[in-house]
Amino acid sequence: MAFEGLSEKLQSITKKLRGKARITESDLKEMLREVKLALLEADVNYKIVKEFISTIQEKALGQDVLKSLTPGQQVIKIVKDELVELLGGQESKINFTPNPPTIIMLVGLQGSRKNNNSRKACKYTKEAREKTTISSL
Repeated sequence: MAFEGLSEKLQSITKKLRGKARITESDLKEMLREVKLALLEADVNYKIVKEFISTIQEKALGQDVLKSLTPGQQVIKIVKDELVELLGGQESKINFTPNPPTIIMLVGLQGSRKNNNSRKACKYTKEAREKTTISSL
């Protein structure tokens, strides 16, 4: 839910930045304001949001656009890279206990799709468990 709101806000700002060769400071401020609001609406800690926004601002301000990207896409790429870094920077695997059950806890606000994610996690763990069982034979 947090990422959906962020995605919608970034898409609307990207449309406004079409055709520009460089990101101006005012364009960046407007875009970062939307990112900041989306993160705060998702109950992300204010200090983390403030640090996150300042990091993005440092990286994006005055940066030339890559040949294949528009200015809006460039900022979105920077935001995505910083989100990945903020969330750990690398993929982590579930460590299954040798004797089931492996306990996984999902935490989130009401309406944050915990049920959908638990179904996906069940499917993933079932498939991972089957691969582990087959490879150990």
